[in-house]
Amino acid sequence: MQNFVFYLPTRIIFGAGTIDKVGTEAKALGRRAIIITGKRSASAFGIINRVTDYLEREGVAAVVFDKIEPNPRCRTIDAAGELARQNKCDLVIGLGGGSAMDAAKGVAVAALEARPLWDFVHHGGMPAKPITRALPIMEIPTLAATGSEADAGGVISNWETHEKAVLGSPLLFPKVSIIDPELTLTVPADYTADGGIDIICHVIEGFFAGADNTPIQDRFAIGVIKTVMENLPISLREPRNIDARANLSWASAVALSGMIGSGRDQAFPIHALEHSLSGHYDISHGRGLALLMPAIMEYSYKSRPAKYAMLAEELFDIHRDGRSDEELALAGIEAMKRFLASVGRLLTLKEIGITDNSRFEAMADDALRIYGVKGEYLGNPKPLYKQDILTIFGNLAE
Repeated sequence: MQNFVFYLPTRIIFGAGTIDKVGTEAKALGRRAIIITGKRSASAFGIINRVTDYLEREGVAAVVFDKIEPNPRCRTIDAAGELARQNKCDLVIGLGGGSAMDAAKGVAVAALEARPLWDFVHHGGMPAKPITRALPIMEIPTLAATGSEADAGGVISNWETHEKAVLGSPLLFPKVSIIDPELTLTVPADYTADGGIDIICHVIEGFFAGADNTPIQDRFAIGVIKTVMENLPISLREPRNIDARANLSWASAVALSGMIGSGRDQAFPIHALEHSLSGHYDISHGRGLALLMPAIMEYSYKSRPAKYAMLAEELFDIHRDGRSDEELALAGIEAMKRFLASVGRLLTLKEIGITDNSRFEAMADDALRIYGVKGEYLGNPKPLYKQDILTIFGNLAE
């Protein structure tokens, strides 16, 4: 295990019905809030009205910005920042899935800066401008997925350049996050499944690509993955099962909070390739991860067979029965594919509507420039060079 500093200053309020605390919590942070949300679900199910009512009861004024895209655009966030400035907002509330919560972090910066948010994003070009100030942030997830409610980063897209990259700073930790699993009860099956795969990828990447001798982190990771694998099918069969939804919501928050990744110096090759994929094709993040996860596992397992074998034994209860680590690893990969198929997420590029492979080379270049080691390869037990990335994309197109 490597040395690390674990820092999580966010106050988390968890549980069914806790959305009723939004007014009192917001009042402690500001008097004029801008609510950052998406274009449909929070409004369609009356969640925005509930939040604004609770704010009004505590004397907190609110303006709503409901134009955030599924892969939030930097220009949209700049527009929200301008609205926050015009209304003299002193608090940002992210209400929705990961896109709304990530965008809220961007708005917290954009509201105080007279320059494009993209200047602050680590996109592999000029060094990102340091973030020196940000409005206080409250996050209210309506989907168990990204874990943005318990970390200090967000993923922002530049649609003009088709780049998707990370905005990050300790100043972007939410001051408070209200995780009310009741808000996820109306999430459609497709988005529920996508969110569950996102949670799994947040911990499985470090499990395979992080440092050795991390038994606590490994067991945390396996626990999170098991929790998702047990509760995601229940949530798909019984959308209003609050216990299953609560377990997914807490798994989401824990997965990327730093607790599991600390001490690993982990790489995120699946996420790096997915960001490039959705940066060009604007697909669901979780769907892109589901597409790529088995492909990366098959590419990598021979370079770390013991770790892959461990996952097969611990996660899927596959007995060794005289098999080598590589044989056990392959059995574990096949078991993961069966799970993905069981929740409708064993996919090809054609199945998610991508039939044009003309962008593959640009996608590989983007992934290496933004997330690569010296721009040459993606960190992974078996490093991913440009030709390897092109081969993976090509195989997924078949």
